[in-house]
Amino acid sequence: MPEPLLPLPPALDQLLVIRRWLELTLARVDEKISAVRAADEERARRRPPPEPPRWWIEYGIGVSRRPDRVHTGACKMTSRGRAATREMVLEVLRTVPSVIACPLCRPDSELGLLDS
Repeated sequence: MPEPLLPLPPALDQLLVIRRWLELTLARVDEKISAVRAADEERARRRPPPEPPRWWIEYGIGVSRRPDRVHTGACKMTSRGRAATREMVLEVLRTVPSVIACPLCRPDSELGLLDS
């Protein structure tokens, strides 16, 4: 059997002292692990969920991946796409003829485009 990293003493009483020291050290490490886990769980419980983006731009599938639809951030119709700013959504709605405003969440109405 290969020699361990640290040579151990040959005397039984010395080995028992080392064993007891290791048991106490392991108990301290276990207590610290429990405390850290409890603190992590408490932080996770208190952390507010991230706020949904205000606007979404949904992209089509395929090579071009052009904008397809725009949504409000609260829309449940889709979760794919990218978060966008108000200006980005307005630009897409005004410049890309094939883009439609989601008929469920009506971002065009919320943006004030229907009022004009």
